[in-house]
Amino acid sequence: MVEEKRWKLGEDIDRYDNLLDSISFDELIVTVHCNCREITQEAVEKELNRIFAIRIQDMQCLLEKNIDEIIAEAKKGRES
Repeated sequence: MVEEKRWKLGEDIDRYDNLLDSISFDELIVTVHCNCREITQEAVEKELNRIFAIRIQDMQCLLEKNIDEIIAEAKKGRES
């Protein structure tokens, strides 16, 4: 049985992992190809904004799940 990821810093994600996933040209092109009946500048921009909104939502979820760990790591080496 495969364990579900907890998305916790120091457990199944590393401090050097990206908080915000990138968006490649290829991903945008494939998304537009698959999702847009008419391929126009407006359609491309709409799909990019949709992808970006999903990435931001994912990033905010990671931040919420790891805020205590982020704060603790950021405080290391500082005087209280």
